[in-house]
Amino acid sequence: METPCDFMAVIRVRLTPASRTPLDETVWSWLFDSKASPLTKHGASEIKGFTNVTTQERLSYLDVKEYSISLSTALAKRCGMLAKDVVAIFSLNTIWYPVAMFAVSRLGGVICGASPSYNVEEMTTALTVAGAKFLFTVPSCIDIAEQSAQKSGIPKQNIILLEGEVEGYQNLRQLIRIGRELGSLGQIQGFRYSGVQTAANVCAFLGFTSGTTGVPKACLQVQAVTPLDHKKTLAALPLYHITGLVHILHLPILLNAEVFMLPSFTLESMLETVAQNKIEELLLVPPILIRMVHDPIVDRYDLCHIRRFSTGAAPISGEIVEFLRKKFPQTGFKQQYGMTESCSCITSHTPKTYDYKFARTVGTAMPSTELKIVDSNEKEVKIGEPGELLAKGPQITMGYLENEEATRETFTSDGFLRTGDEAIIDKNGMVTITDRIKEMIKVKGIAVAPAELEDLLLGHPLIDDVAVVGIPDAFAGERPKAFIMRKQVDIPQEEAKLVKELIDY
Repeated sequence: METPCDFMAVIRVRLTPASRTPLDETVWSWLFDSKASPLTKHGASEIKGFTNVTTQERLSYLDVKEYSISLSTALAKRCGMLAKDVVAIFSLNTIWYPVAMFAVSRLGGVICGASPSYNVEEMTTALTVAGAKFLFTVPSCIDIAEQSAQKSGIPKQNIILLEGEVEGYQNLRQLIRIGRELGSLGQIQGFRYSGVQTAANVCAFLGFTSGTTGVPKACLQVQAVTPLDHKKTLAALPLYHITGLVHILHLPILLNAEVFMLPSFTLESMLETVAQNKIEELLLVPPILIRMVHDPIVDRYDLCHIRRFSTGAAPISGEIVEFLRKKFPQTGFKQQYGMTESCSCITSHTPKTYDYKFARTVGTAMPSTELKIVDSNEKEVKIGEPGELLAKGPQITMGYLENEEATRETFTSDGFLRTGDEAIIDKNGMVTITDRIKEMIKVKGIAVAPAELEDLLLGHPLIDDVAVVGIPDAFAGERPKAFIMRKQVDIPQEEAKLVKELIDY
């Protein structure tokens, strides 16, 4: 009989064969110059690109490459940007975002995405923690960008507009033109690894995560990336988020998939884009899926071409999954699990498990990824028993920028990432996330999973969204408290029914 450790080793080998991670390639060279790049395999007319669904402005991946080369030259020769310089991008979704990002990447700089919803204090903290020297932004964010840059020591001349014009600021088009005027012989050479540098130990991106402390920490993300499969991509998620970074800005280029980019999200604009362009796979976070099954506006659109929903980033309830299956019976379902620290995915469903019957799991380990479940003493548990999920692989963060204490707390002595999530792994290697370990509510000494209560509540037709937390209780130690976003319907008898269900539960 195999021991848990032996059995886990078998799972790793059989279900997640090692992938070839191109450690000698930079992100730039892999996407645009390598044998894997569609730019080296297809004619110009076959190359896909990024399309702004509002303005219909489009940049093919050849355009992105050409503009990025000119921009990187201007950034180096005109602005003094150097390899290892941290460059923040503070912007809504725009097709010029990847041009700036890849120009910085080509120089060997480090890209730091920031949420366009940040206020001055949050943005100042992000810039300071990252040690940013340059800041790309858009006119709608310029006021906060200017104030936070001043507070964090970034000079005004290092603030660059991705698009549009604001008096006193240079923009991308101006710098691209400057780079072009230098001619082909004047273009700066792209960054290359030297000495012991590889894609596994050179930082390419800084992704902010609060973890359990609430204080932003910058994850050092390596140059290596892992591919998937689709031909049209809906860019409804923010580009600064790790999902947007991997699945919208990088993966579609490698797959030569067209990206339909929403500058800002509304359900109507998303549905119109999906319907008009016949996008077959939708990568959406659970809150949007909740709207897909509850919002009556969805019924106005012909969505019969959708063949798969893909989700991650947050738990999704069984009730919502069932609603989704009934509303879109022609579709399959894929769930992925990961976090900023894992550069998107640790696990994913495989094509054989793109089915709603597997929706309560998050799939099996990604290629070259090791998983194990441990108890509170960090001993591996038996198959099917719950414990903390630990992960190791080429996609895992290098650590937290200038925060050794957080890095030590997050990794085990043998290099596994502590996910902070309670999970079980079955005999087939399928992972089920049961809850956040530190979010367990102890009621009279019994651990109550907030996710279970949230699942129950989300199944009620009058509830749009819910969050359950633990609150102090003199008798029980803790009791669960639910914060509910209700639909705009007043049906007292339905509320009474829900109360009875909760009491029974």
